[in-house]
Amino acid sequence: MTYSPPVNEIKSMSDMFCLDNPQTAFLLKRMKQADARLHEQATRTAYYALLIAQYLNMDDNEQEVLYRTALLMDIGRLRLGDRELQGEDEEAERRVRLHPTYSWGLLEPLIVRGLVDGEAVLQHHENLDGTGFPFEKTWKDITLNARILRVADTFASITGYDRRLGRTVRIEEALEELNRWADVMYDEDLVNLMLHIYGPGLKKDKHTPLRKVSHKR
Repeated sequence: MTYSPPVNEIKSMSDMFCLDNPQTAFLLKRMKQADARLHEQATRTAYYALLIAQYLNMDDNEQEVLYRTALLMDIGRLRLGDRELQGEDEEAERRVRLHPTYSWGLLEPLIVRGLVDGEAVLQHHENLDGTGFPFEKTWKDITLNARILRVADTFASITGYDRRLGRTVRIEEALEELNRWADVMYDEDLVNLMLHIYGPGLKKDKHTPLRKVSHKR
């Protein structure tokens, strides 16, 4: 079954959040102007991260921080040029792998105020087996929020429109990819949660509607 992401719901959620969060809105606007695909990936990742958080019964503040973190965690990629993004050589690849630290630097004012999870920003590309970046941390040193972002980001990326193939990817492929690397790259409990949410009917469980996050900051 080909999966069609809930585009309108994702956009509506991020738009509503930005109305109450002008700093986030400003940074997202900069991101969209510089790289529309990165902005699209950010809003999709934030949607799935919030979905996971609500299934885990996180409180409203935890959900808000996680959602904002997901929206902004890759903003450091805007510091990279075409040479780095295309991975032309080892130095370019090294700089790409450092982009979480660039994001942390840009988001430090929000991190200090507790509005963005700084550890999750730094760790959102870490894998449980230590093969991630930028610090090659293993599962015991990776925070829950970072593990949520890793799963949400991967799911959002795989189920996005593949311009090379000219189609969206079948949801089974995304779930199979997560399951294949569960307990290696991804938190197995979170992968099982995504399988529970989307697996049986291959669509989001309608019994637990996704609530919007719109707290003012």
